[in-house]
Amino acid sequence: MKKTLLWGLSFLIMAGFAVFQRMTGPTYPVKGGKVEGTGIYHYRFPRSCTTGGNDCLVQVLSEPPLEGRVEWRRYRTGEPFQAAPMEFKNTRLFYFLPSQPPAGKLEYRVFVKSPSGERELTGAPVVTRFKGAVPGWILVPHIVLMSLFMLFSVRIFLSSAFGAPPVRHSVPATVAFLVLGGFVFGPLTQYYAFGQAWTGFPFGMDLTDNKTLLMLVFWLPALWAVLKERPARLWLNLAFAVTAAVYFVPHSLFGSELDYSKGRVVTGK
Repeated sequence: MKKTLLWGLSFLIMAGFAVFQRMTGPTYPVKGGKVEGTGIYHYRFPRSCTTGGNDCLVQVLSEPPLEGRVEWRRYRTGEPFQAAPMEFKNTRLFYFLPSQPPAGKLEYRVFVKSPSGERELTGAPVVTRFKGAVPGWILVPHIVLMSLFMLFSVRIFLSSAFGAPPVRHSVPATVAFLVLGGFVFGPLTQYYAFGQAWTGFPFGMDLTDNKTLLMLVFWLPALWAVLKERPARLWLNLAFAVTAAVYFVPHSLFGSELDYSKGRVVTGK
């Protein structure tokens, strides 16, 4: 019964970290509800799109017909904004942003006209990044393995917190999940998405790659201590503390970005 409760609590904590990372990251869409005086009851502005796909949809849901426009330009280019009218159909005012190469970014603003006048819905320009399509046989294992890594990390920490010895095979399994998810399927995911497999230390400043490397650096001593049957509680607690700190940093922060002036992908911006 105690083991079941610990696994259940571990799952809830892991899910909480996953939701936090997703909702605080720079790729989470800008969403909103009712806008007074316009008839708008929902809008969604993407901050991550697939190159050549149909998911870069800027949409505003409204009961009465509305007119609107999108002003966009390539990010960090200093180009003037280009204006494009939005189309209204079946309570939906929408526009598809033009596709960009992998790691290319657009910044855009959305304006609508209503009986109360014209207003900007975005407030400030929204930045969206484009990525290549990642096959499911790569993306799904990456997500599952990293989720298992965090689940086992939490479970190991809770065992330590409650004074129970860690299950001997749980630490090797945790490190294996990290290596496979973060250093095998992670680089494959990034390669398909942005054309580069590893952009962390020592080749670049990609924050996601460097966070993954930092976690491995602290989990390896914990693994060594467990396998050698040495006192491991300090190392395990330290490894989890670093892992938790890493997961409190939003996902995809300072990731790959296409430098339009140089025509190449850079990291750390």
